Amino acid sequence: MRQDYPDPIEMEVLGFDVMVDDTLGHLAVAHDGSITWDQLQAIKNLVWGSDARAIEVYPVQTEVINNAPLRHLWRLGADDFCPDLLGRAEPKRTLERRFHNVWGG
Repeated sequence: MRQDYPDPIEMEVLGFDVMVDDTLGHLAVAHDGSITWDQLQAIKNLVWGSDARAIEVYPVQTEVINNAPLRHLWRLGADDFCPDLLGRAEPKRTLERRFHNVWGG
């Protein structure tokens, strides 16, 4: 990482310790194992706004790094792929095509 790269911002949101790296679009939430999807969604909304899209990544097993009780959200840009669960967009990339073929016909 570059030397001039800014440190993440640390804050408390809804009772959870949160680290935010706006440059990278990364949000890490410390938890005790009981955090819910709704709580993560609310934290994402409070930190990045309700119009922001974010994902969690579940890597192949050989690439898993699980050495702390953290959940990681990655903010998506306007041109990043996200499955269109409402069927409003035409797919453009390989994963999008597969998703569209399975769910949208």
